[in-house]
Amino acid sequence: MLRGAGLVAVLAVAGLLLSGCQAERGLRIEAYVEPGGAAAVQRVRDAVPVATTIGIDGVTVTADGSGLDDVPDGLAGLARAAGSGSELLVSNYSAALGDFSPEIGTALLASPAHRDRVARLVAAAADRAGMHGVQIDLESLRPRDRAGLVAFAAAVRSAVHDRLGDDAGVSMAVMASTSAAGFRDTGYDLAALAGPVDRFVLMTYDQHGPWSGPGAIGALPWTSRVVRAAVAQGLRADRIDLGIASYGYAWGPGAGDAPVAPAAARRLAAGAARWSDRDGEWSATLDDGRELHWSDARSYRVRTALAQELGLHGVAMWSLGSMPLPH
Repeated sequence: MLRGAGLVAVLAVAGLLLSGCQAERGLRIEAYVEPGGAAAVQRVRDAVPVATTIGIDGVTVTADGSGLDDVPDGLAGLARAAGSGSELLVSNYSAALGDFSPEIGTALLASPAHRDRVARLVAAAADRAGMHGVQIDLESLRPRDRAGLVAFAAAVRSAVHDRLGDDAGVSMAVMASTSAAGFRDTGYDLAALAGPVDRFVLMTYDQHGPWSGPGAIGALPWTSRVVRAAVAQGLRADRIDLGIASYGYAWGPGAGDAPVAPAAARRLAAGAARWSDRDGEWSATLDDGRELHWSDARSYRVRTALAQELGLHGVAMWSLGSMPLPH
């Protein structure tokens, strides 16, 4: 049941939606893109009239934590299409694992030499591609990684300023938690990170997924709780971007683990699609027993309204590969 501050937030969102595009007024907007040839470049060009920043994914840390894997092709082309608002993501994603690797995160963050070297390599990669900042996207970390993550963020800030100039930004993607213990357990000391990091993207999506039972991708009440928990841990609201999903998942027979784009979810759901004002998302139960939940352009607009109501810096949509940035 939705109670207290969660209900107030949802009612405020409903009021803001009556003013249409005014919900986005004053918000900064980031859209993420993955390298993918001419199609990815066109997605960026289409997004640029609306987006403030294009987050380009990106470079990955080597398995031993000491360097970077080969830089993907096409980063420079995406940066040119993005213009003056691009940033390079650096992550501990493991292609062999098919997920973010805690082991790679610790191998990087536990070593001062690794932290400094990777920070310099990331700044150099961003410079060569013509980008204007770096986003740290280290996920599935462990409690022991907290101090190392703060030190790495400081090293990245120093390297970025040395290579790209003092105006270049350093941001960080942060896995969503609804409590202080949750942030600590996933490797974040948010109060300490507020020093070296300019802006934080709360990944307020993947509340449910193939690893869990069916449910919202990022329900509005849960999203509001994540923001409140981050602010309580020392982040200023005006330095937070609200993460927005542009995808969904299916559960049930033959559903698989891959995200489902909104257009595909809508085709599958047809007349069974149901909008939830509470969650700000769509769902459907199909004739074959599969259950769908997904976020789309309507979900995006609800969340821009919520971000404005909460006094946040902006929003960040993952990703252009599954949905154009709503205008």
